[in-house]
Amino acid sequence: MSRMHSLRGLALTLGVMGIANSCTVPFSDVIAPNAARGDMFNSYVAIGNSITAGYQSGGIIDSTQRRSYAFLLAQSMGTRFGYPSLAGRGCAPLIVSFLTQARPVGTTAATCDLRAAATATDAMNNLGVPGAWSYDPNSRSSATSNALTTFFLGGMSQVQRARQANPTFASIWIGNNDVLGPGSTGCTTANAACPVPLTAITASATFATTYDAIIDSLRKTSPNLKGVLIGAVNVTNAPLYFPVDSLTGPVKTAFDAIACGAGTASTTCAIGTPSAVDLDASCAPGSGALINAMLAFQIRTNALPAFIVCTPGGAGTFGPLPAVVGDILVLTAAEQTTISTAVTAYNAYLSTKATALGWAYYNPNTQLAALKTVGTVVRRVPNFGSATAPFGTGMSLDGVHPNAAVHLIVANDIITAINAKYGTKLPAVF
Repeated sequence: MSRMHSLRGLALTLGVMGIANSCTVPFSDVIAPNAARGDMFNSYVAIGNSITAGYQSGGIIDSTQRRSYAFLLAQSMGTRFGYPSLAGRGCAPLIVSFLTQARPVGTTAATCDLRAAATATDAMNNLGVPGAWSYDPNSRSSATSNALTTFFLGGMSQVQRARQANPTFASIWIGNNDVLGPGSTGCTTANAACPVPLTAITASATFATTYDAIIDSLRKTSPNLKGVLIGAVNVTNAPLYFPVDSLTGPVKTAFDAIACGAGTASTTCAIGTPSAVDLDASCAPGSGALINAMLAFQIRTNALPAFIVCTPGGAGTFGPLPAVVGDILVLTAAEQTTISTAVTAYNAYLSTKATALGWAYYNPNTQLAALKTVGTVVRRVPNFGSATAPFGTGMSLDGVHPNAAVHLIVANDIITAINAKYGTKLPAVF
């Protein structure tokens, strides 16, 4: 169980781990100013977290930074877009195989090639920092700050860096991690094995207060600022979680191959043979439980036993259970309601706030749920046999962060929302 602390890195919500090799990387200013779209877009800033920054497949590198929806919005606006380029191996380098969780040869999850320190004073347009919660944009350091907070922002907060750019337009997508962090672990009680339980979900009143502070701080120096607020994503829409009812037939066989296949370290799987993961009676059809796909790797590394329990404590199939088994990496129907209730409250506030400001609002959950229903771009059930697209053609290998395909869809949705609100004619991006 001591290895369960590694779950803090599953969805990036819980920070970037250690720093290894550093190299000099120039600041990137990649889009020339173009006033043809209107003065509203003369200076665009993007406040946010991992999705805004361009995090994918458990890491971030220059090529993924350039695929961010924020980068695409700047292209549509024809405006300058400076971002803290990680043009080396990344921080961390991206996972290259879902089946092995391997990264490029010679790198690990702790490898971090950084931007040049001398460029930390350059004006920036993408302020998104992986791991940020709603209270982070107004803070230079918080409980969820990580190495990239400092290396991206140079000792300032996102809001402070945004104000340096004298923004005329802002996109704000912050709040996903306020539910995604606790939702990714799925456990109900804080302990060494589960440092971020569901009780850590930010209260809706606190969320509104901190969000108000972000906007008030921006408008102090840019009183005519326009923008778009983007809703928080419901973690249950992320393909990282899948219904336990689907864990049958070929899906179960492929899951077992990861959890108990050749080379597993699990002492409850027969090493070198295709043993099966057993299901507790609490996982009976109709339980409504969602399982975190990373449970297979926790079993494989012996961090959890080779059975799945769908309620804390289980139904007694496997006898008395140690702490967190049957709790962590599982979302019961009640826990899903807790998450959905928080997200609904956040987004009700954001929609109302956008209206009060005269800003645009975009709720990504509608699009993500539709994509998941079709099941190609975003899968409803992971393909556990795929090394390169287990969560769909539009999702990266961590099951939470979109790849270029979904970033493009989201960017064009936001463009549509902006044009509808302001009567502008920003072109779609391709």
